[in-house]
Amino acid sequence: MNEIQNQHTSEDEIDLVELLKKAYLEKKFILKTSILAALFGIVYALFQPNEFTSSTTFIPQLSSGVKTGGSSLGGLASLAGINLGGMESSSEFPPTLYPQVVESVGFKLDLLASTINLNDEEIFVKDYFLNQGSSFNFLGTIKKYTIGLPSLLLGSFNSQDIALSKSEIYSVSQEDKELFNAITDALSLSINDKEGFITISFTDSDKNIAAQITQITQNLLQEKIIEFKNQSSNEMLDFAIKQYDENKNSYEKLQDERAIFVDKNINISSSLFQNKLDRIESEVNISESIVQQLASQVEQAKLQVNKDTPVFTTIQPVTIPFERSAPKRSLIVIVFGFLGIVVSVGYVLVKEPLNEILKS
Repeated sequence: MNEIQNQHTSEDEIDLVELLKKAYLEKKFILKTSILAALFGIVYALFQPNEFTSSTTFIPQLSSGVKTGGSSLGGLASLAGINLGGMESSSEFPPTLYPQVVESVGFKLDLLASTINLNDEEIFVKDYFLNQGSSFNFLGTIKKYTIGLPSLLLGSFNSQDIALSKSEIYSVSQEDKELFNAITDALSLSINDKEGFITISFTDSDKNIAAQITQITQNLLQEKIIEFKNQSSNEMLDFAIKQYDENKNSYEKLQDERAIFVDKNINISSSLFQNKLDRIESEVNISESIVQQLASQVEQAKLQVNKDTPVFTTIQPVTIPFERSAPKRSLIVIVFGFLGIVVSVGYVLVKEPLNEILKS
């Protein structure tokens, strides 16, 4: 048994030596192929445009929840159909959901509709991406129809998308989908769960544009989060203001009725007159009390909006990048050279067995 195992081991060693011998005999071919591959890598790397990455880091100050269910706002909120008890737990917007916001159709459409400054001219982000895409890029075209062919074919089957956000229905064209993909490729949002900070970065061939779009993305994201957080409290504030305005108008009408009644009966002194006047004044007093309570609730609702508004602390503001982030030209040349070695060695090793198979 041991002799058989030794024989197999000996055969494996002989095969390995034979393979190394074949590669050594064709060392000139392997060297030439590797050099050619490295030269092609140099040309490819030189044709790659410089890319710059701008980033910003901020920390969202999460609230611990404001107990409002037992306050005077509770009754008002119940009339408006707002559940304050559930609002404490449901209104919190964890940072883990921020990527979902950035990937949403509404967010990307808002980003594309934003304006940036290009050569002292205000243009839309969408127009900038369209202009970038329309410029002919030979290497980019090759990449699109080789490596990117599967995604291109899949995208052709879905020419339109419908996305529902709140009460809005978005109709997305194929052009929009391509722009969304461009945003996804260039935009990055990372969350540090341990430290709790958020980093947004954007990469573009123009370092000024990269910085501007990074700033726009940060502002849009924070606006969306504030909008979500304040949704319930803003509804409550609107309802409180509406009730206050309606009751204030009723109160002012009662005041006018009392004044008219007194003016018409200024020289009359009777029990009937006094009874009617007392009833009118009672209604005025009740209405005045309601208006005062509603005015207090409006102020409380405004305070609630301020309490629910999240605060973002910027640790690293957006800056225009000085050094390029890509391409790594030396790494590209090394990779091409390594691929040249692998391909040439593989060709040398399979050339003879393949010829024998074809002959047979």
